[in-house]
Amino acid sequence: MPEDRLWIARYDDPDRAAAALRTLANLHVLGVRVVSPAAYPAVHLTGHPGPWRLMGWLALVGGLVGLATAIALEVGTSMALPLDVGGKPVVAWIPYGVVMFELTMLGAGATNFVALVVLAGVSRRRIPKAALGTVRSDRLTIVVPAVGTADRLGAIRAALAGAIHVEGAS
Repeated sequence: MPEDRLWIARYDDPDRAAAALRTLANLHVLGVRVVSPAAYPAVHLTGHPGPWRLMGWLALVGGLVGLATAIALEVGTSMALPLDVGGKPVVAWIPYGVVMFELTMLGAGATNFVALVVLAGVSRRRIPKAALGTVRSDRLTIVVPAVGTADRLGAIRAALAGAIHVEGAS
């Protein structure tokens, strides 16, 4: 959507932004986005909180891959060099626990970091550059498509009335 067909409203109070988002949801306005420097609850009111809910699943997969790698390394190494250590089994699971834990955490942490970097880059591309430039450390920015009839645009504009600044389509 072209940036000239958007309203960009900045809020210094998350409660006012949440009220505006609830009003926009009651008006059934589609395509509303929130640009936020922090995890305010208002971000989830749009129904598009971002791809962050995937990160837990990606960390789980990374942890399981790390665990499988640890098991394969330890069992493979023990079987390649079957040393006799006083009648103990060649593959002993108790001492492997530390390495399995460490590689599980390394896999989960590395996957989580890579996912954070990639998902942050992907999610920023859907936000207009004009909106990204308005984000400050303590402000929420709501991006609303300015499409519809004159009455509908007036209702949308009234919903954004609590903003400290509104710019874009008029």
